[in-house]
Amino acid sequence: MKLEYRCPSCKATNYYTPVIATRGDLHMKIGDNFDANCRSCNSKEKVHINKITAVQNKKLILIGAAIGLITAVILWSIFGAIGTVALGIPILFMTVESSATNSFNKYMIRRR
Repeated sequence: MKLEYRCPSCKATNYYTPVIATRGDLHMKIGDNFDANCRSCNSKEKVHINKITAVQNKKLILIGAAIGLITAVILWSIFGAIGTVALGIPILFMTVESSATNSFNKYMIRRR
């Protein structure tokens, strides 16, 4: 999972680097607002924590697909057709990523 926000000035997508599992934990760490440094327009503005959204990390899903494919080939050669069960590993990776992003995006902090 990656955390991203849009710059209030130029609307470019930026990423928030310390990835924290829940918005509540992130709120306890940084507070209601944080100073956003845009990489495209170099503006520095305060952004509310609810503007951060979680997106799925495609690299992890591709890694899961590669592990599943390699495991399926190895198990196919050893056990035969039962080795195709290993093709479910990418689905497991995708389910975990989806669950993490959904749980982060559901919880919002009350604005004051």
